[in-house]
Amino acid sequence: MGRDFAEICSDYMASTIGYYNMGGMPSRSLTDDICAVCGQKILVDVDEEGIIEDTYQLSCNHIFHEFCIRGWCIVGKKQTCPYCNEKVDLKRMMNNPWERTHVLYGQLLDWLRYLVAWQPIIIGIVHGINFTLGLE
Repeated sequence: MGRDFAEICSDYMASTIGYYNMGGMPSRSLTDDICAVCGQKILVDVDEEGIIEDTYQLSCNHIFHEFCIRGWCIVGKKQTCPYCNEKVDLKRMMNNPWERTHVLYGQLLDWLRYLVAWQPIIIGIVHGINFTLGLE
């Protein structure tokens, strides 16, 4: 439930900024110095106050703050670029094995969620077939 809520929140936040649109093309044009996830400048000048973060460039050549794109892909359960919807290669993004545990844990949670959601339906269908065929 927490991951689903995080997905809804990430969609809403990115849509509000305007560089992401769930239905199609974004409402704003992305420049090279803006992160489409958070809407902040990517490279902060030396004289300007701010936190300098690592950046990450996707295969579509869009650049994001590293933590923004990781949060978008792992917490928000999106595997596409927030701006152009091109597929993101998560294996290329995570170089170290200890970084991949978040992805595996997320896949395990998704599998368990589907199991819990579909199990009553499958049992109902099997029970209905057995009842129809007289195999009670």
